[in-house]
Amino acid sequence: MWFWPKALDALPPQDRVQRYFFVQRTCFAAIGIDPTSIRSTIFNRFLAWIPMFCMLIIIGPMGLYALKYIQTDLDQMASALAPMWQAILSIVKFFLFMWNRKKIVRLVREVWMWSLEVNEKELVLLADEIRYDVYLSMLYASSCCCSAVLATLSPFIVALVYGWKGYGFWDSLEEPFKGVYFVNDKKTIWSYTFWYIWTLFAIHYVVNGTVAIDSLFSWFMRNISAQFQILNLRFQLASDNHNLKEGDNNQPHEDLNKSIIECIKYHQRIIELAEKFNDVYKHLVFVKFLVSCIQLACLTFQFQQGNSIVTQMFNFSFFITATIQLMIYCHGGQRIKDMSLSVSTSLWEHFNWHNLHPKSQKLLLLPLQRSQMPCNLIGIFFVADFNLFVWVFRTAASFMTMMLTVDKK
Repeated sequence: MWFWPKALDALPPQDRVQRYFFVQRTCFAAIGIDPTSIRSTIFNRFLAWIPMFCMLIIIGPMGLYALKYIQTDLDQMASALAPMWQAILSIVKFFLFMWNRKKIVRLVREVWMWSLEVNEKELVLLADEIRYDVYLSMLYASSCCCSAVLATLSPFIVALVYGWKGYGFWDSLEEPFKGVYFVNDKKTIWSYTFWYIWTLFAIHYVVNGTVAIDSLFSWFMRNISAQFQILNLRFQLASDNHNLKEGDNNQPHEDLNKSIIECIKYHQRIIELAEKFNDVYKHLVFVKFLVSCIQLACLTFQFQQGNSIVTQMFNFSFFITATIQLMIYCHGGQRIKDMSLSVSTSLWEHFNWHNLHPKSQKLLLLPLQRSQMPCNLIGIFFVADFNLFVWVFRTAASFMTMMLTVDKK
């Protein structure tokens, strides 16, 4: 891409899979980062730090605005808290990425090089997983962009409506994000323009930084899932080859044993990859699920307040985006868990255990026993799966109910 200079340690292209790493590469490039290069991970410091600095400056006014209305108007408080928590989450993601950037870049390069080793049959499995990753990442990126567009345009749309009703366009014009700003941003048109452009830089950072890191999670997950499927395919091929040679070879189990040993090594390699993946994302997953409860509660609380249609459209779009974000992590953890457990099912299905040599049976017991323990994505205190997805929404509903009760009093 024109805005991404080629690094000295650039990876060989993966031309056999369409749009491989496409969304991740584009969004990381938009914030000046190359997640495939060890030597030049940050290739543009302006894109990496200036938008984030703009976001940091805006978080303070949003927090002060929420504190201002915490006892008098929970609707106003919630309208500031929902985007504020997303901004905080984006900054935490960025700093966790920078803290673990060497581990993450090495992991990206390892997965990338591993994907180049697959044969034609295995490539079909990898391509299917990557296709789902592209669909989900594009959907997530589109949802984030839609929320960003609504956030930037909604002040003007609302002001136009009130201006048409005779209340005055300038008097009705508000900031994209509500906050107690350090200077009067509506003193002149130039001061408002300055803060508006400042906010655009912040939104640019939040959208691209969030999509980049979350879609990278999805990319890792899909590659690990594909490797488990490739392992199952190799076990199946080993069994089929053994059945074909059984009548022609006096000792067919020797060839089978060699194939099983290779599969065991491959299985161990996948498990180590899953553990590395869990190590670099566990803190981010922990913070993500803590924030999501409050964020979803604030958004659903605003649905009950009867705001303007434009504000409700933004809240609904934001809610969909937060839900997709949550689903990426929960579905990812569940997918890795299910695929790691599928190895044992594959071993039972593909091998005729009653006809196997005792040595072959003993070798197969190793992956069979290990596959009984799932590879879990652990966010320090909890496991990311569909159960956690339900728990987050239940907790958010409890918070929303509490806010409604306090608001009525």
